[in-house]
Amino acid sequence: MIKQIGLIKGLFIIIFFLAFSFSFASQKKVVIAKCEEFASYKRALKGIKTVLEDSDLDIRVTEYIIPDEPEERKRSLEKLVLEKPDLIITIGSKATGIVSKKIKDTPLVFSVVLNPVISGFVKSMQSSGNNLTGASLDIPIRIQLEKFKLVVPNLRKIGALHTSETEELIKEAKVVAENLNLEIVPFLVFSEREVPEALEQLQKKTQGLWAIADPNIYTPQTTQFILLYALRNRLPVMGVNPSFVENGALFTLACDYKDIGRQSGEVALEILLGKDPKLIPVLVPRIIYLYLNLKTSEHIDLEISSDLISIAKEIFR
Repeated sequence: MIKQIGLIKGLFIIIFFLAFSFSFASQKKVVIAKCEEFASYKRALKGIKTVLEDSDLDIRVTEYIIPDEPEERKRSLEKLVLEKPDLIITIGSKATGIVSKKIKDTPLVFSVVLNPVISGFVKSMQSSGNNLTGASLDIPIRIQLEKFKLVVPNLRKIGALHTSETEELIKEAKVVAENLNLEIVPFLVFSEREVPEALEQLQKKTQGLWAIADPNIYTPQTTQFILLYALRNRLPVMGVNPSFVENGALFTLACDYKDIGRQSGEVALEILLGKDPKLIPVLVPRIIYLYLNLKTSEHIDLEISSDLISIAKEIFR
């Protein structure tokens, strides 16, 4: 009898440790890495963690802040590699660029990244061709131009300042615009000094300016100059983000950062369940908000429809 009890206890201990080992082995390790503590990044992080925590998978999440100092950064990335995570989620273009250069084998999901193709993170929005995929901030061009047409009913020709880095974006926009009975009139500039002359030509040939996310053009100094010029010449501007509208652009479209985080979390779950990152298309925002500046519309003698005003996320007066 005593031997039987001992045997039962032994079997119970073996079963317990096997179950514990299986549970530990099935646990998924996810690292979330970022470089900055922007409010938008914090919202995205909440969205990511909500999805991961609500899943049926056993996931252990570790957060990393990537240091600015080169040696500290090197040590931080080495520590990240030693963690041997099943998946890494990066928040922001800076963190995505840093981690993707260092780590090529571990699946990587990015969040809050603008123009991932132009940035060189992925080959296309349909297939990355590498270990990356994720959720971008890129509101589809068709949606942007359709909304521009609604806000400015007499719109026919849209001017766009750009550099060689955003040439592909302009090519895509031209095709989309043609299908909407619009025309993109591009102005290629090679330096900030060329912006004033380009604006003069743009103002003569178009009925609006589409400000695209090209950091080589829209520096803090040039942005202020462009917006002031547009106001003086009553030129409607679709800004890059809400701060443009706050500073005088007529309107912009922006996404919900928390939902971008949720989308990244959903992609992460697909990969943790066995899907290859390069087979998952890069996601675009599914929640889009409208921001309007009614003081600007009044200044340029443009009446905004009550329907648009009623759906605006925020109105600047």
